[in-house]
Amino acid sequence: MGRRRSKQKIQFSNRTHPRSGILSLTMGALAFLLLLILCLVSGANRGETGGWVGVAGIWILVLAIIGFVLALRSYRMEDIYLITPILGSVFNGVVVVAMMLLYVVGTVME
Repeated sequence: MGRRRSKQKIQFSNRTHPRSGILSLTMGALAFLLLLILCLVSGANRGETGGWVGVAGIWILVLAIIGFVLALRSYRMEDIYLITPILGSVFNGVVVVAMMLLYVVGTVME
């Protein structure tokens, strides 16, 4: 009898993971990984890496901002799982804040 009740509790839904949320999560994870790599490269060279690290950092910032906007847009969709937009906005938000802090600290320290 207990087995029959457990089958009655199963509910199926029409929810899906939004493509923009998945793309946002992917972009956020990529931006986070690239930021980590740039920090390691810059640290290994004691900050003497040249201008290419700054240019790469700006591209990472642009990638994170686009990913954050995609995550915000996917919140408005109906019948979706919210896990991918939430994780995408968190990853991208952390990268944007970290990049802004790095640029502010770099400007003040000069």
